[in-house]
Amino acid sequence: MHHSYPKDMTMKTLLAAASILTMLFGAPALAGDSSLKVIDTYNVGGTGWWDYANFDPVARRLYVTHGSSIAVVDVDTGKVTPHLLDAAGAHIALPLGDGKTLLVTQGNTGQASFVDAMTGANLGDISTRGKPDGAIIDSATDRIFVLDNDGDAIDVIDPNTRTLVGKIALAGAPESGAADGKGLLFTHLEDKDQIAVIDTRNLTVKATYDLKDCKEPSGLALIADQRLLLSACHDGVARISNADTGAEVATVAIGDHADGALYDDNSKLGYIPSGDGKLTVISFDGAPHVVEVVATKVGARTAALDPKTGRVYLPTVDLGPPAKPGDRPSIVADTFEILVVGK
Repeated sequence: MHHSYPKDMTMKTLLAAASILTMLFGAPALAGDSSLKVIDTYNVGGTGWWDYANFDPVARRLYVTHGSSIAVVDVDTGKVTPHLLDAAGAHIALPLGDGKTLLVTQGNTGQASFVDAMTGANLGDISTRGKPDGAIIDSATDRIFVLDNDGDAIDVIDPNTRTLVGKIALAGAPESGAADGKGLLFTHLEDKDQIAVIDTRNLTVKATYDLKDCKEPSGLALIADQRLLLSACHDGVARISNADTGAEVATVAIGDHADGALYDDNSKLGYIPSGDGKLTVISFDGAPHVVEVVATKVGARTAALDPKTGRVYLPTVDLGPPAKPGDRPSIVADTFEILVVGK
């Protein structure tokens, strides 16, 4: 995602957040009487910032972009592969439908690369002529839509021919997205506080929704059966919108510096991870409402969901003093880990 980490989140802010969480919840603990908690941790190690986490339900593997590499966890065996392959400014490792292939976006080189998911071998690079960030598979067209966060565009890739087949110009910087499988793709325009609705068959912008009460939207999830969109906002709010009209349905309070949004069809629960160490759980059984807040760890602002078990995986690190006052915190070497939240 675009936010590698909030630069305004100074060490003082982080330590204050951690202190408040410890006083309120313990470490780690839950808000209220709840069934969710941090039940496990995978130690990955290494250095560098991280971005998207993605779960492959076919291969039962979790992929996390981690600076210059991709880390993998086999969640059934617990095996951790800290370094599957090199990547230059990795943003997403997107599992494709066969469970054998990944699409990896590399912001530093402007490339989207097809990769063997088991060996890390390169299967072909595509130049996007921008800064590829997130990526979404659209089942209606069997194409991959790569979000160019710096170039205000979406690059369209055919995974069968592994070629660039189109480009969609946008009025702002795309950030996260979801496809409905019926020919529509939704993505935030982060710098405009908007949602763009893309016709995936005609490669056109069908509509643009203004996001009132939502600043710098990041994570986006689709609640398909209710035609709702869940937007994580950087001002401590999650906004729920009607996917067909853009009308605001509800807003709920979340943690600060959220950078992800998930939805579990089985439990009808939405999840918003935030950098201040909270995982806000939102029920969509009836009117949307917060049912619990799980204490995670400061920095754990992105996440992935295992639809089979309902477990949520959150990458994070131990944070140290900034290199200079006012800069973002440093990363303590070899502390990169993945928290597991479940019952």
